[in-house]
Amino acid sequence: MSLPSSQTRRAFVGTTVAAGAAVALVACGDGSSAAPNNEPSAPPEPVGEGTVVTTLAELAVGTRLAVTAPRTNADGKTKDAGFLLFRPNEKTVLAYTNICTHQGCAVTTKAPQGDDFYCACHGSYFQPADGKAVAGPARGALERIAAAIKGQDVLLYV
Repeated sequence: MSLPSSQTRRAFVGTTVAAGAAVALVACGDGSSAAPNNEPSAPPEPVGEGTVVTTLAELAVGTRLAVTAPRTNADGKTKDAGFLLFRPNEKTVLAYTNICTHQGCAVTTKAPQGDDFYCACHGSYFQPADGKAVAGPARGALERIAAAIKGQDVLLYV
């Protein structure tokens, strides 16, 4: 015995709508990054010549600064990229890429509250001391970049 065509259509449409809703929910997720790795990495060792990106006078102890420097990509092409600096003491500069681990937006030093690095796209905050995500949808720490103080200059090794 076959079902009337109106019941078959109704079942088909209902199943299709339910499946579409399930796919949409999975695709949206909880807004977090795909691979949560919020463990900060150790600062990489400086290798090579380095690029001067600022001076100690522009980066006082306890302050943060956004800079740009040339960076060679995996394809061998070099282009300017954004980086975030933090100077926790007289002898140390910490550096990170300014790429948010949530969806790749630019992270800045201008947080609406507090002294963390901030991604305005979705409201993620990152600690300057280790790059760890502390609020918002980002769950991964910022990528560490080798940095050093040479004389009165701050150098990045990218």
